[in-house]
Amino acid sequence: MQTKPMTLLTLAELAVLSLLAFWVLHYAGNAGVLSRHMILHILLMSLAAPILAVTVRGLTGLRAECAGANSLAAAAFLQAGLFFAWHSPPGFAAVAQGAEGALHAALFLSALWFWLAVFNQADNHLWRAVLGLLLTGKLFCLLAVLLTFAPRVLYGVEAFHSGIKTDLADQQTAGLLMVIACPMTYVLAAIVLVYRWFAALCESRSETEPSAPVSESGS
Repeated sequence: MQTKPMTLLTLAELAVLSLLAFWVLHYAGNAGVLSRHMILHILLMSLAAPILAVTVRGLTGLRAECAGANSLAAAAFLQAGLFFAWHSPPGFAAVAQGAEGALHAALFLSALWFWLAVFNQADNHLWRAVLGLLLTGKLFCLLAVLLTFAPRVLYGVEAFHSGIKTDLADQQTAGLLMVIACPMTYVLAAIVLVYRWFAALCESRSETEPSAPVSESGS
């Protein structure tokens, strides 16, 4: 029996996510403070949240039509807003003052809502999920590029009294982790949804097209 292309894409996505999880966990022991924060955020937002979203959708039997455009936009806006707020220098100062648990919980819950909204788009509206994934990944990659190529440390202890000690190498490593993680999650998920979208369009077109009449051969 021939393997369907959709099955191959799903297996490729799971393999890449597993590789990403193994890589970040292997690196976590030697990472700096900022890199460890970034690794935890990658695990929560790019691995745990989508996996839990798929599990919840399967256990609760949610229909694909249960998430509309407004829900997806609100989830994407909340996730991006919390991500940039917590990764700003004042946000890291709040983390140093004991708000680390609230940071991780807020990012995880917002990411879970985002992935649920992505997976619960109807087949004919999958383009909205693809757009949300690409825009979200682009925003996160912009911060990653800033961390990677900034000529100085952006989270200075003296400026914000945060108590977080980091250096330029740690900051650049955190940015590189994000640059690698974004295409491996958001872009790959968008590719899978694009395939599903095209497959749904082809299936609906084949169902609406009338079957060609069979010509009778004369004796």
